[in-house]
Amino acid sequence: MNYSDETIEEIKKQLSGLLIRHNDLFLRTVRFANQLKNDRAKEYALHGISRRLNILRRCALRIFELFPANRVDKLIDDDRQDVTIYLHAFLINIFGILENAALALAYEHDMFGSKSQGKLHFREVNLFNKRFQSLLNPKLRQYLVNEKICKWYQDYAKNYRDALAHRIPPYIAPAALKKADQERFKVLSEELQGLTYEKNLERIDAIYSEQISLGSSNPLFVHSFSEKVQPFYLHLQILADYNTVEDMLLQIIDNFTNTSP
Repeated sequence: MNYSDETIEEIKKQLSGLLIRHNDLFLRTVRFANQLKNDRAKEYALHGISRRLNILRRCALRIFELFPANRVDKLIDDDRQDVTIYLHAFLINIFGILENAALALAYEHDMFGSKSQGKLHFREVNLFNKRFQSLLNPKLRQYLVNEKICKWYQDYAKNYRDALAHRIPPYIAPAALKKADQERFKVLSEELQGLTYEKNLERIDAIYSEQISLGSSNPLFVHSFSEKVQPFYLHLQILADYNTVEDMLLQIIDNFTNTSP
């Protein structure tokens, strides 16, 4: 499950590029926000999107510091929990940027109102809502209906955000076990079933210690095994998510005006 040497080098290169581009994206977002005429739209862009961008950057940095992509040894449990916390913050703010961008568009272009007026209810203000998209700049609408973007939003961004908020939160397993380790773990687990704490405390402690020692670091995260959801490689997905949000924000900034369908 660990990355190849080539992938590790590519991850390092992409992370460096993300950190360099971040400041430019942040400043473009701030300049864009200050050009908006509606106060609520400006607030969502300036205090919503831009703040969240800085949170994404910080989360990415801390995840890569605590869990370098070239790490083979397992994380200690506290570090793994910290990585999970930063992952949760990253995921919720990815989704939050999409929501803030939609609200900025809606307030700036006076989209709220009754359906009879051709306007939107608050719950319809979503970048991937069909009625909302019908009021957008055609170039932006075309971007948002792209199959790749829609799949990223529906299968990943919304799926993982909803799981984090309402169902099973994303989880990084303690270890990745190769076949031999899996078999040994199973043998030890079966042995445990026949032992009692009163008579076999020393052996039980030894079994738990050996089980903990098995395997290597696991860079995969997932939110539910019962839902059979796709797991993702942590470092690669963090980079892909930032790149996607960056591209989406630039599309929104460049095509923010002219809401005629």
